[in-house]
Amino acid sequence: MLKWIKGADDEHPLADDKAAREYIEQLPALDSYKSLDELSNLLHTLGGATRLKAARVLEIIDLVDAAAKTHHRKLAQDYLAGSARLQKVREVRIWNAVVGFWKELADAYAMCADRCQDGSGGWSALKARMPMVVSRALRAMAVQLKWHLVRYGPVEPGYWAKTGKLFAYAEEQGFTNSAVEVYPGNAGTSTVQREFLKVAMLAVSSPGSLAPLNLEIAQRVVGHLSEYFEVHADAAPDCHFHVYVDADTPPARAMSVPVEAPGRRMFGPGQAVAELDRLIAAVQGSGFLPTRVDLGGAFDTQVVLSAMHHLARYWAPVPPARSEERHGGLARISVVYDFTAISTMVSNQTNSSPFDDAIEVWTAENESESGYGALVPFTKSDWLRVGTLLGIKREEGASWGVGVVRRIAAFDHTQRHIGIQMLTRGAIAVNLMEDSLVADSQVLPVDSALLLLSHAPDSGGAANMNLLLKPGIFAPANSMQMRIWERDYVLMSGEIVESGEDFDLARYRVMQRSE
Repeated sequence: MLKWIKGADDEHPLADDKAAREYIEQLPALDSYKSLDELSNLLHTLGGATRLKAARVLEIIDLVDAAAKTHHRKLAQDYLAGSARLQKVREVRIWNAVVGFWKELADAYAMCADRCQDGSGGWSALKARMPMVVSRALRAMAVQLKWHLVRYGPVEPGYWAKTGKLFAYAEEQGFTNSAVEVYPGNAGTSTVQREFLKVAMLAVSSPGSLAPLNLEIAQRVVGHLSEYFEVHADAAPDCHFHVYVDADTPPARAMSVPVEAPGRRMFGPGQAVAELDRLIAAVQGSGFLPTRVDLGGAFDTQVVLSAMHHLARYWAPVPPARSEERHGGLARISVVYDFTAISTMVSNQTNSSPFDDAIEVWTAENESESGYGALVPFTKSDWLRVGTLLGIKREEGASWGVGVVRRIAAFDHTQRHIGIQMLTRGAIAVNLMEDSLVADSQVLPVDSALLLLSHAPDSGGAANMNLLLKPGIFAPANSMQMRIWERDYVLMSGEIVESGEDFDLARYRVMQRSE
C-alpha cells in the first residue's frame, strides 16, 4: 500500500485529511500484522516529509496512533494468551510487528519535540502542545520496554538516551509536572514526570524475574501507582534509585552515594510503597481487587498478589538478599526441558533415550545449594521463560535433578544470564492411579508424576511428599495411589504449591497402604 512513496521531495499523499482517512480505512482489519507494518512505514516517511506543515505532521501521527490501537491490542492478546505455546515463527512475527510500530511512534513524537526545540519550520507555534507530545513519546517508550522484557532481551542501543533526552527537554521547558490529557478520556490524564517514572520504576523492579503475564500485571500496577513516584536532582527519602538523563545507561539502585553529575536524577517509589501495602492488604482481605484499580483486564487474584508482592520487595530501601552464598567457578550442566523429556531422562538416568538430541549443554558460572547461575547463548535460549521447568545434570553427575527458571537477564544480544532454582537434586518417575477399589481404576501414564527426593537430614520419616504432575491430573478432592520401591502408598490431602505452563507441583500427605 505504500508504493506511492517515491522520495522526500514529493508532496506527501496524506497531506490531505480526506486521503489520510481513506488510507486508514483501507487497512486490512483482519490482518493486524500487515496493518501495523503499514502504519510503521507511514510514520517512518514523516521524517523526510519536509514540505508538510508542522501541525499536519502532528495530525498524521495522531491519526496513525489511534488507528494502531485495535491492531496492537489484538496481537498483544494473542501473544500473552499463547505465551510459550505459540509457534516460534508466529511469536517472532508478533513481536517484530509490535516493537517496530512502537519504536516508530516514539521516534515520530520525539522528532516533533526536537523540531519544536529547534524552532524551525513553524514548529515553535506548537510549543503549547509539547507536554502532550513528550508524554506520548514516553508512553510509547514504556510499551517498547515492556515488549523487550517479555522476551527477556536487552533494549536497543540508544533507548535510555532517548528516554532521558525527552525528560531533560521537559525539565528545560518547565512542564514536567504540568497535567496534560495524553489521550482523550480521564484515563489519559498524566504528566511527563509520571510517564518517565513509569519507565524507570518498571526497569528497576527486577522484571527479569517475572513471567510474561506477571510482567503485564506489574506494568499496570506501576501505572496505577505512578502518581506517588518521586524524582529529584539530589538525594531524597524513598529515592534509592538513580538514572542519568544524559547517558545511554539504564536506571539502577544506588548502592552507594552516586557520583555528582549534572545528568543524574534520584528517584524512587515515594508513598507508593505504603499505598501498595494497603492495596495488598485489601486484596488479601476481600479476595478481590478494589474497583478503583483498573488493570485493564480480569486476572487471577493470586497472580495479581504475586506481582504486587514482587514489586513491594524490589521497591524496598534494601534489596532482597540471597538466601545462600553462591560459589564461583565454571561448570558444565546438561539441560532438557518439557515435562515428558524430563521424565524420560529421570527414568533412564544415564542411559540413552529418544530425547538425547534435545539435551543442551550450558555453562554454570556459579552454584549454590539451591541452584545455578548459568550463561546461555542468546540464540539458543529464545524458548526460555521465567517458570520454565528444566531437567539438569552436572557433567560429572549420574542423576538428573529438576529446577525452575527464576530469573533471566540480557545485557546484550550475545548471551543471557539464567537464574535456576533446583527443586530437587534427584527425582523418581512413579506410577499413579486413582485410590479406589473399583476394578476399572485407570493407571496414569508412567511419566505423569515425578517424586522429588529431599536431601534434608530430617526427611527420612517425612509424612509429606512433593510430586511434579502434568497439568490436569491434580484434583484436590481425590486421593491417589502411588507404587514405588515395590510398595503401595496413598497420597492424601493434596495441595498445589506452584503451577507452570507444563507442570503442577503438588504436596501430598503420604500413608503406606496395609498389605
